[in-house]
Amino acid sequence: MSTSSSFTRLRELLPQLFQEPEFQGNPYLRFSLNAQLSALILMEKVKESLSVSAEKITPIPSLPSFVMGLMSSRDSVFLVVDLAQLIGLSPLSTYLRQYNVIVLDLSSFLDSSQNLLVGFAVNRIQGVNRFLPEQIAGGVNLNESLITKHLPKNSKEYFSSQCQGKDGELMILELSKIFRTLKH
Repeated sequence: MSTSSSFTRLRELLPQLFQEPEFQGNPYLRFSLNAQLSALILMEKVKESLSVSAEKITPIPSLPSFVMGLMSSRDSVFLVVDLAQLIGLSPLSTYLRQYNVIVLDLSSFLDSSQNLLVGFAVNRIQGVNRFLPEQIAGGVNLNESLITKHLPKNSKEYFSSQCQGKDGELMILELSKIFRTLKH
């Protein structure tokens, strides 16, 4: 049974639960790229999130430095990418014993019927937040001071929008741009 149909079925069975304000809006996985910057990915794009032992990621020589290596989960093998380094931030420490990995399915971006997975290694996975569409400011309305303060200038293109969370502003990743970067 797919995640969306399970969610729909739960919503039908427990409608009162979904009328609470904290259960309204689209779910986003929240994670930190570094100590100053948290970001979001729409949950419908996330296959799973994992805490992985560093030994489970097999390095591959002659690939860009942001590619950490290969790993497997649930009978699938996929690349793990240091997301912060990919978008121009400081890389994760190579001395960590555990990595937090967000596994995404690329097939919808690549028009493929196969499950094509990629893992994004991030600083920390912080949970799920929900936002209504009207809470999200798109493209041209991005807060320039946040981007200038915490991101290199060329990293702005990797974020499509922002929203106001309980702890401050959150950026939403532009997955299609990241996947285009990975293809090259």
